[in-house]
Amino acid sequence: MMKKLIPLLLVISVLFAGCKGDDGAPGPAGADGLIGTTFEAENINFTAANQYSYTIRFSDVANLKVVESDAVLVYILWDVNGSTPIWRLLPQAITTTVRYNFDYSPVDFSVFIDKDDPNFNLGSLNAATLQNQTVRVVVIPSNFNARKSDAVDVSNYEAVKDYYHIDESKIIKYKAK
Repeated sequence: MMKKLIPLLLVISVLFAGCKGDDGAPGPAGADGLIGTTFEAENINFTAANQYSYTIRFSDVANLKVVESDAVLVYILWDVNGSTPIWRLLPQAITTTVRYNFDYSPVDFSVFIDKDDPNFNLGSLNAATLQNQTVRVVVIPSNFNARKSDAVDVSNYEAVKDYYHIDESKIIKYKAK
């Protein structure tokens, strides 16, 4: 019985392997390589008047729409090595108890200086820490199916840039007001 069953199964598998059906209707047009949006906010000043915080409405940045499920990564320009910018993911320590930080909603994002000690005077930080800061914001769409926590080291801007194919020449520049 087994000797007759094996050839029969072989013939059936060959028949099914040779079958071809309709390819189906074409899918919707893609976004022409667009994976996410990256923009840079320049000339941010942290002062007592703005409570050491700066807010940007996403609608003020050209061609940018953020939905609640999108991921937003914010990097601060920490240093420049020759002509190479060094970006650090926020939150980023300034001292052991003071840090640059951010929060976001689908409407806006804020970058601010956060402190552990409520008595610490943020105005005592040096001008280089408080003035003319630049942040780079990477918005990763919620539908980006490869978005996984272990897919890329988000603390490394260069790794994020490579993984999400960020074209530095197309980064939107936003001047702080």
